[in-house]
Amino acid sequence: MNFEINLPEKIHFARQCRFTLPGILPAGNLLFICGKHAKKRIQEEMLPLLADRKVIISTGVSGEPLLSEVEEVLSLARKENISAVIGWGGGSAMDGAKAVAALLHESGSVADYFYGKLSAGERKVFFAALPTTAGTGAEVTANAVLTDSSNGIKQSLRTPGMAPDAALVDPELVEECPFSVMAASGFDALTQAIEGFISRKATTLTKSFARSAARDIFLNLEAACNHEMQAVDAVTQGSLNAGIGLSKSGLGAVHGIGHPLGSLLHIPHGVCCGTLLVEVLRFNAPVVQTELDELAHCCGEVNGNALIEKIADLRQKLGVPADFKQYHLERKHFDFIVRNCRSGSMKSNPRDMSDGEVIQLLEKML
Repeated sequence: MNFEINLPEKIHFARQCRFTLPGILPAGNLLFICGKHAKKRIQEEMLPLLADRKVIISTGVSGEPLLSEVEEVLSLARKENISAVIGWGGGSAMDGAKAVAALLHESGSVADYFYGKLSAGERKVFFAALPTTAGTGAEVTANAVLTDSSNGIKQSLRTPGMAPDAALVDPELVEECPFSVMAASGFDALTQAIEGFISRKATTLTKSFARSAARDIFLNLEAACNHEMQAVDAVTQGSLNAGIGLSKSGLGAVHGIGHPLGSLLHIPHGVCCGTLLVEVLRFNAPVVQTELDELAHCCGEVNGNALIEKIADLRQKLGVPADFKQYHLERKHFDFIVRNCRSGSMKSNPRDMSDGEVIQLLEKML
């Protein structure tokens, strides 16, 4: 078996490891790309440690990063002679920062790279990622999920230069997440772990990360949502391990369907994953029963079918919806979702899913 995996040069997992950031940054001007909540912490904790540096803090990337938003931040960065980009936030902030860092010294627009008209070369600025949610694994992956608001297309912009130089994973940054955010992001991470484990591209190495991630997240997510410290640590580490695994294994139909569905109806990505996961697993179970049974045993369940039902129970406990009624999914949306779901994630799904089968699954979500 041959495989190659591209990860950050430095992965540091520890409470308060964020305070090591100033010591690893190169000289020159700094750009933080973060969420609005994270901005206050950066100002209070980091700026005193960077008092002799020019620091720009941008909160211009929304919860579902748009090409236009990333383009605006990229334009700012190109004018400011930035030497290091720091993505500090949830997956959206880190994805926006990855795109800016990778394209900072390139020509052309973000859209040129998003649609494959141009290819990015080697990244020329230092890039660090600090996640504030335990969900996306974006701190260790070499892609950025962006959306073109003009047509609703949501897909990954990929280049090896998007893998950060340093990923500082500090559970204290995750601990402040509201219950609903912890639940949704946790279901994103759980989905990534399970889809990575049963993916057609899974290897012995990626399965080891995915197996550990699924166990840690499944067993601890409810307690983490209630801000129990050890559970937050476990779910945060699970999210990191899921990200490492999926960076090579790819994902599956939950993400394939979830991207166009979420972009069309403006559904938070973690909610989309949690809502779709159970039905997609039921669809996949006939061809991956052995793998699901293995995951079930790691999670303390008797078999894969029992694990799927316990995931449904967990979803209900955490307030993640079992359908998309509140987001007003209608049959008129099916054509867009079917046309735009044929991504790499769908190709990695362990069972082929026809257009008709995608529609059948969506019918259950009405």
